[in-house]
Amino acid sequence: MGEKDKFITSVSCQTILPANISFKEWIARNLQKNNENPFRVVVLGQSGVGKSTTVNVVFGIDNYVCGFADGTTEIVEKVFPMRNGFNLSVYDRLNNDIDKDFEYEEICKKILPECDVIAYVIDAHSKDLHEDCRILKEIILPICNTNNLRDNLILAFNKIDIIGETENPYDPELRWDIINNCLTEKLKKAIKVKLYNLLEKFIDEQIVGCADSIQPEQVVFYSAVFNYNLGDFLKAITKAGKRGWIWTSTVGLERIGKWSDKRLG
Repeated sequence: MGEKDKFITSVSCQTILPANISFKEWIARNLQKNNENPFRVVVLGQSGVGKSTTVNVVFGIDNYVCGFADGTTEIVEKVFPMRNGFNLSVYDRLNNDIDKDFEYEEICKKILPECDVIAYVIDAHSKDLHEDCRILKEIILPICNTNNLRDNLILAFNKIDIIGETENPYDPELRWDIINNCLTEKLKKAIKVKLYNLLEKFIDEQIVGCADSIQPEQVVFYSAVFNYNLGDFLKAITKAGKRGWIWTSTVGLERIGKWSDKRLG
């Protein structure tokens, strides 16, 4: 069984289908009516966390660059035709470094209710997560809870590939194996410790694991640069809101063959 078939099987097992209908038949019946509306995505996060690279590799938009002119808060919706009449819409862009929280919050209130997927990207090797925690607790989660969007939210920890370099930049065993696109054993251990600490931090902050917060299956750890652990990202998209399955059933499955199948294990 190929990677695509394995993924379809895993997703279909989590989907409640009508009687006497296969998962693929159910997809075909529903795609036509859902293709009329673009699949809307917003990628949030501070500057330098890898938002553009995430859009490129996860959503298959080559050479996409997040950004608008400095000093503006204009919201730009970019629509990308994909295939079979399917359109992907990406809101560009929401940086946490907009000068005033009020402006940032008002922008989020305007566009988040329109989104099928809300991906909040965090630099996994960052030592200062205070601002991310504050934005999530004070702005993003309240808006998502008010608008019944909490299931649409994905907490995405990017750049796990450089966690080891942050710990000791001079140790080659803590560097990513670029040739095989995989972890060394020492780097794997360092990453697991870091990810445990990250989860513990966000649980303590009541951002993950509480009734009105993000659930563990909405948290992904990945490397956009090395296409690593992106299968988990795709699964999180599949479970996002009421329309996440649309992405997986169309363009999403095409992305699997381009990603490494190696995982943290």
